[in-house]
Amino acid sequence: MKKYLFLISIFFLSCQEEITLELPRGDDKLVVQGTIENGFPPYVVLTKNQGYFDPINSNTYNNFFVDNVDEIKIWYTDEEGIIIESKDLELFDTDLSELIIGQPLPIYTVTDLDSSNINDYEFSKAGREYFLEIKWNNEIITAQTTIPNPTPLDCLWVEQSETAENDWKCDIRAIYSDPINEQNNILIKSKRIQHYNFNADSCLTRNKADLQLQLIDAGSDVLINGESFETYFPRPSENGFPTGKYNSKHEKECDDGNILERKEDIVLIKFCQIDEPSMKFWRGVVRQAGTNGNPFAEPMNLSSNINGGLGAFTGYGSVYYKVPIIKDTTIINTIKPNILDIF
Repeated sequence: MKKYLFLISIFFLSCQEEITLELPRGDDKLVVQGTIENGFPPYVVLTKNQGYFDPINSNTYNNFFVDNVDEIKIWYTDEEGIIIESKDLELFDTDLSELIIGQPLPIYTVTDLDSSNINDYEFSKAGREYFLEIKWNNEIITAQTTIPNPTPLDCLWVEQSETAENDWKCDIRAIYSDPINEQNNILIKSKRIQHYNFNADSCLTRNKADLQLQLIDAGSDVLINGESFETYFPRPSENGFPTGKYNSKHEKECDDGNILERKEDIVLIKFCQIDEPSMKFWRGVVRQAGTNGNPFAEPMNLSSNINGGLGAFTGYGSVYYKVPIIKDTTIINTIKPNILDIF
C-alpha cells in the first residue's frame, strides 16, 4: 500500500505546472523625510519608492536618492493664510553630510545659513504651522506640519541596571509630568555622542560615537493625560524594541593581562512633541521595528502626511539633555546642542 501511495505522489508532482505572476509595478513616488524644529534650520532628504520584489544590487543605493528636484519651498502664514516668510531649500554639501552622518546623502536645506544663525534659527519657532512644496518630475508634492510647544522632563538620572549582568551597565530614567487637558504626542530619540569600544587583543579603546539620533518610542498621552510618572529611556538596538544599556566608566582586562580604563558613555536625549499626523507615522515605524521578522505579525502600511508622495514632514517641539553615564547623576537643565549632533 505504501508503494502505491508513493507512486501516486510522484504522478501528481510531475504534473505540477510552474506559474509565473506578472505583478504590476507601482508608479514612482517621492519619499519625503522632512524635518523642522524650534531653533534649527529645516532640512529634507528625498528618496524614491522601490518595488517589493525589485533586485537589490550595487546600483540600488545610487538610484535611491533624489537630487534633481526643480524647487523646494517651506513657508508659514498668518491667520488669514497670507505668507509671512518663505525659504528656498537647496542641496547641502554632500561631503559635509558624509562627515556628519557617515554617508554622502543629498540633503536639502535653507540657503541663508551662516555661522551667526546656524544654531539659533529664527525661522523655526514653536507654535507655527509650516507648509512644504516640492516640484519634481512634473508633479507638485505638498505637506504641512506644526511645531508644538516643547514640554520638558522634570528630571533625568542614571542608575545601575537591575537586569544587566555587569555592574557598569546603566539605565537612564526620567520623570515626566504631562500637561493636563492638552493633546501631547511624544517622540524620544537618543544618540551616544561619546562611546568607547574595547579591543582586548590590542588593549586599546577608541571613541565610536553613534552617527545619528535613533528612535526610542513615539505615542500619544491618551493613557497618561495630566499625570506625573517615572519612565526610562533604553538604548536603541539594531532591530526590534530598544532594550540596550549604557556603559559607565569601568576597567577591562586585555589579553596580555594589562588593565585598561574604558570611559563612560555620554548620551544626547531628544524629547519632543509632534503633531498627530506625524505621530501616526512615527508610531507606525516603532511598531514595524518591534515586529521585524515576526511571521505572525500583521502587515501594515505607514501613515503619511505627504500629499502626492510618501513619508513624513515632521515638526518637532524639542528639548535636549546631555547625560553622562555616571551612576547617581541627576540632570535637570536642558541644553542647546550643536546642529551637527541633531541629525
